[in-house]
Amino acid sequence: MPQRLALGLDAGGTETHLLAERDAGAGRMERRGPAANLQRAGTDAVVSTLEALVRDALRERRPVGRIAVCAGVAGAGRVDEQEEVQGRLQAALADAAEEVRVAVTHDAAIALEAAFGKGSGLVVIAGTGSVVFGRGRGGTTQRAGGWGHRLGDAGSGHAVGRAGLRAVAAALDGGSRTALQARVQERYDIGTRAELLRWVYREETALADVAPLVGGAAAAGDAVAEEILVSQTAALARQAAWVVDAVGGPAPRTAVLGGMLRSEPYAQALRQALRAQMPTASVERLQQAPVAGALRRAHQMQA
Repeated sequence: MPQRLALGLDAGGTETHLLAERDAGAGRMERRGPAANLQRAGTDAVVSTLEALVRDALRERRPVGRIAVCAGVAGAGRVDEQEEVQGRLQAALADAAEEVRVAVTHDAAIALEAAFGKGSGLVVIAGTGSVVFGRGRGGTTQRAGGWGHRLGDAGSGHAVGRAGLRAVAAALDGGSRTALQARVQERYDIGTRAELLRWVYREETALADVAPLVGGAAAAGDAVAEEILVSQTAALARQAAWVVDAVGGPAPRTAVLGGMLRSEPYAQALRQALRAQMPTASVERLQQAPVAGALRRAHQMQA
């Protein structure tokens, strides 16, 4: 007998994560694919990545009569962007089952779902980029950040890495000495002004890759690196406070997630910054992957 299948996807700047199951908690499967940030990859690439992962999952579950797909896509902050990806993915999967339902939202929305379900709270995402998303007790939602590396992304890997390289440039100009110089030279063989300029302004340079060097230098007690983490996390925490004000005060709980939290100096600085802005709020790491929120929404679509 044809079965129903719910599929949730988290399309981020590092990878795309899929979870699928027949019923809640039953017959679960997991897949991972390439990054699919809408602003970096474009609509065609994002739709192609999502479709490929869904079809790969369906191959093991034939026959499937009805599928519901919910995808949280990084970089898809506007409704028109979400609707375009949703329509394109719906058309691409039209022949995948007898009935196909597709919903696309921002990746922060599925993280909030994974953290608090339909309840109120706040999620702070600090990865290659950054964004804050919250829901008040009345159901109002609001986000801050998520402007991309050219306009914002405070506290992100890109912002921290850029600040680290700015500190190296300042040291080369005669400013404060920092252990980041030696770490950048060891990692990238960059020790002079000319070498730094050539490397930074190459189009393929990923400034977020420098962020772990900043965290490492901070852990070793470098004052310049420590100040970078303090200032960057403070800017991200201010955005969290703006969201709290905008939604009229969510439940006093905050879930943090993202690759930057792999650095304990960064994670500690972020916790301190958030508590300084919101003294009564709990601050905890997200306990389950954001894709679980997308899968939960996919099940709701089949109800």
